Amino acid sequence: MLLVATSALAESRSEWWLATGLGAGAVSPDQNLVNYRWDTRPAALYALEATAGRGRLAAGLRFSRWNTTQGTGLALAEADPQVNLNALDFVGQARLVEMAGWQLWGTALVGRLGIRYAPDQAVISTGVPGGEITVQYDPIDEMNLGLGLALKRDFGRRVSAALLAEQSRFSLDTSHRRGDEIVFERQEFVNWSFRLQVSWVMDLG
Repeated sequence: MLLVATSALAESRSEWWLATGLGAGAVSPDQNLVNYRWDTRPAALYALEATAGRGRLAAGLRFSRWNTTQGTGLALAEADPQVNLNALDFVGQARLVEMAGWQLWGTALVGRLGIRYAPDQAVISTGVPGGEITVQYDPIDEMNLGLGLALKRDFGRRVSAALLAEQSRFSLDTSHRRGDEIVFERQEFVNWSFRLQVSWVMDLG
């Protein structure tokens, strides 16, 4: 009976549908970010997604957010600033396999990652009365790319839940010491994220 019901539901969604979902989970930052004093412990991740689809294909937009901290390495600096990472991505999805009520979807995304600091400047004391240096943390915007898998299941005609695992990557212009030299280079970083998402589905006819 489960197989029959699932087949009927899949057939009823062969026309256009719209899904809006909320997701929560965790992101594991690239461990190479620790070389730039980022806190690379797993962090909470939140996402809001809206997709339209027909049959085995879907596409839409996703906004996701997580944050961490980045140390200054300076003993006289104020508290480490918080790093807020906000991504707005175009998401494409394709249903790969369906069995016993479960659906396996492949996902791909491309968009922009915005990195913002809070506070966006730091005042560093030089240890001399009246001597202070202000450091400005400029906003950063980079391309965000990713691939992943989603295991979905429908609960009636209106509710769908999914477990998602994704890998995303972005690049930054970095500087670091190598021996007696300061090396400037562009470096790519890869993050892994895992989340549970619940969506409300509407048939568009």
